[in-house]
Amino acid sequence: MSALETAGVLRRYFALLYVALFSMIALFWPEVPIQGAAAWGFAFAATAAYAGLYLAAALLPCLLLALLPRHLALRPPLLAGAAVLGGSLALLAIYADYRLYALYQYHFNGFVWNLLTTPGGIAALGATASTEITVALQVGAIVLANLGLLWALHRYRQRGWQLPARAAAIAGIVLAGLFAGEEVVFAYSVHTGQEELLAAADAVPFHLRSSGKTLFNRLGIERRALQALRLAGGTVAYPGTAVDSSRLRPTNVVVLVAESFRWDLLDPEITPHLWQFAQRATRFENHYSGGNRTRMGLFSLFYGVYAPYWYSFEQQRVAPVLMNVLREHDYQIAAHTSQSFDYPELRHTVFAGVPAAQLQEIKTGEPWQRDIRNIDDLVAKVDARDPRRPFFGFMFFESTHAPYSFPEAQALRADYLRDMNYIDLDLRNNIGAIHNRYINAAHHIDAQVGRLLEHLEKTGMLEQTVLLFTGDHGEEFMEKGRWGHGHGTTFPEEQVRVPLVLWRPGVAPAVVTHRSSHLQVAPTLLATLGVDQPSRSYSSADPLEQELPYFVFGEYNYMGVDDGRHKITFPFTGSDYFRYSVFDEADHPVARDQRDSVVAGAAGLLDAVSRESRRFVR
Repeated sequence: MSALETAGVLRRYFALLYVALFSMIALFWPEVPIQGAAAWGFAFAATAAYAGLYLAAALLPCLLLALLPRHLALRPPLLAGAAVLGGSLALLAIYADYRLYALYQYHFNGFVWNLLTTPGGIAALGATASTEITVALQVGAIVLANLGLLWALHRYRQRGWQLPARAAAIAGIVLAGLFAGEEVVFAYSVHTGQEELLAAADAVPFHLRSSGKTLFNRLGIERRALQALRLAGGTVAYPGTAVDSSRLRPTNVVVLVAESFRWDLLDPEITPHLWQFAQRATRFENHYSGGNRTRMGLFSLFYGVYAPYWYSFEQQRVAPVLMNVLREHDYQIAAHTSQSFDYPELRHTVFAGVPAAQLQEIKTGEPWQRDIRNIDDLVAKVDARDPRRPFFGFMFFESTHAPYSFPEAQALRADYLRDMNYIDLDLRNNIGAIHNRYINAAHHIDAQVGRLLEHLEKTGMLEQTVLLFTGDHGEEFMEKGRWGHGHGTTFPEEQVRVPLVLWRPGVAPAVVTHRSSHLQVAPTLLATLGVDQPSRSYSSADPLEQELPYFVFGEYNYMGVDDGRHKITFPFTGSDYFRYSVFDEADHPVARDQRDSVVAGAAGLLDAVSRESRRFVR
């Protein structure tokens, strides 16, 4: 085949690839709120522009190989191979981002990159074997489709429509101009707060998010958007003042946390052992995590400070006051997880400075099997402890993390989804069966907690131990339109409300009905152990007995403030354009005109939360 024929085949291939790229980006449209003719026009233009950008990326290897001498025999197959490789990679990147966005409502971002590159991150997804097989098949199908298309175009190169080089060049110039115009409009929308257009831009994967602040300021265009907010960055100055634990009453402490364990799992049928134990302890009926992700949930539980501090604390390896006090008083530490101490990075935060020998992570086998083995080992360490020294035990259960793992012979709900294939998961029609998997996993965790409680009671250790059970965050099952946790910019009740059962020897059973927060747990534990220093000196909350006037939630980029009437959310990392979103207490979004009024009325509260999010850094 001549060089001219090769070029003609490749031009037709890349023209069809552009159509495929445009169509794949258009799959995102139903997933984002596109409202109004202007927003739809922008979404269409952005889709067309970015399809051209991805096409250029796929075309680049061919352009480089085209510099090879035309008489070289290997030139045509090399060009064909580069075309198939570039086209397949472009389609796969967009398709992978689409599957991610459809499930979790975020694009490939820093969090996903962290998940892929941190040891234990991929395993934390909980992908099933069928999911991995489906992914492999779909990758193969896309590559084969590209090969088949190129072969067909080569086989029938003299038939059908042709794309002259001049027309291809003009199309490229038009797409480049469209892309430049789209980026200018986006930057202008960021500068002036055109939220409808910015929301529509979220339909585009790998959006560059161009900024033109300097240019627009020079042109005299007023900045009407809110300023970007970056909280809790800097050198950590925590706890700020020395914590006096000289009057500590060394008492054993056991903290049990279950992954994605929401409040309504504490139930006489689903979790009978925990329910019975709760009748003897203090049960907090309206308890909330400090976030809707594991990092922020455990961070708020152990530190009692707001989510934005995670990044600085993790980078600088700052341990919580609670753990430092326990180590200062020679506690024997036995920390267990059925997940990993590397992802989330508990080795660098909650357990920073704790010797590796005291950290046990089991990462092989089914999660329900890991939970059993960890409880076996924790019981063994309880028996082998030095009774002259206080003991701290921690257990993080993994069974209730998707895909929700349990021994099938002990399933409480028989009508559960047998195969959790994330790629073809039909959430609308299968959510009930998926929820039943979750209930079965919680029932299994309850059996393991029951084994531990029985052993502590039988050995008499329970009467010498402060013990609590809670979840790191909750889990949603389409009640508010989504599945899982950590989605988008919202903090729905199902994702942040968790159970809390607190056992303190000598304290009469009680049910606490006022709302409480994970942020209050560390101050409560320290006060129970005899640290009588005001909790606000080292945390952002009071002990659990006191009702907080408002609640603060967090995830990787967004914070939420709940004043009892509304939840106001906003980005805090500076990586996203700043805007407030407001939801009522039923988690319904508030209209924009009402939103601005709510935000204005809460200005003092929002300023207080921002100040508190800077108090422990310099």
